[in-house]
Amino acid sequence: MREMVLNHASVCAPKSDRDSVTRWLKDLTVGMAELVHYQIVQKNLRIARGLSNTPCLPGYSLFDAIQQLRAQSHREEYLFLMRLAAKVPLLSEVGENVRDRFLACEARTLTPPDGEPLVFCAITDGIAIGFPSSPEWNRDRVTVHFDELLPDATIHPTSEEIDQLTRAAHAAPIRDRHRERLRRSVGNDPTTLWENRETAFPDLSFGPGVQDNLMESANLLDVIVGKLAAIDQSAREWRRDGGPAPSWKTKVTPESQTVMSNPALRETRRFRSCLCARKLFAWHARFGGSGRIHLRFSPESHNVEIGYIGPHLPL
Repeated sequence: MREMVLNHASVCAPKSDRDSVTRWLKDLTVGMAELVHYQIVQKNLRIARGLSNTPCLPGYSLFDAIQQLRAQSHREEYLFLMRLAAKVPLLSEVGENVRDRFLACEARTLTPPDGEPLVFCAITDGIAIGFPSSPEWNRDRVTVHFDELLPDATIHPTSEEIDQLTRAAHAAPIRDRHRERLRRSVGNDPTTLWENRETAFPDLSFGPGVQDNLMESANLLDVIVGKLAAIDQSAREWRRDGGPAPSWKTKVTPESQTVMSNPALRETRRFRSCLCARKLFAWHARFGGSGRIHLRFSPESHNVEIGYIGPHLPL
């Protein structure tokens, strides 16, 4: 998983006031919690210096701002921040390769040390965390410009776009980009897809038998991922909008009356659910020439579950 890295430059907002800092921090915490919930980031915050030594306003540190959350009864946000594992200093517990590359880089956008956290994000795929204290920080992507000393002693000017979270609203586009990149990176590796299914398809549940199904259909994995992505989007919008059934983004149809009225054929459409009970997965989407993704959905819980992915079942 990725790491959250505090962007000290955005947190320092001397022209602002304490009420704004508290409001920013509360909103930021909601977005951070969402990234943790979707298993995009580890539940820690990498920072260049301690919270008490990170100024937000003159005489008012980030630690003071967190305490203000508690004073204003924002208990959940306060507890979330206090329970984060803080990695201080910035290079704490990093591998030798990361350390060596970081030390060979120097920020051009910001002067040291304020530019260092952003450079660290650029070389480690970290997510910059901070306040929307200026227009450049009030966005979910930011470009980092830095110089890198290469092994041949030449200096290479480099620019990298990194994800940035300064408002709760930024969590959704970061999540979507991360999920899409993960889906693309799977290639023909069903094991990687299965291990990352909750991140790649956060609005779907999967029965345990799907793991073996993916292994057996590895040659069509890219097609399967595309179909699952469409079903996942349908499930997400259904939870948001409500209604008796999802508005499918790909063709999803029920089994025919002929199949449903035949006990033997009905039985072949029963699979173990995520709770391991055998359930009827009476709806399906098509993939490839004759592949089927069998699913079921609950109007009560708005849950969509995948029970089978593979060749067309008996008729």
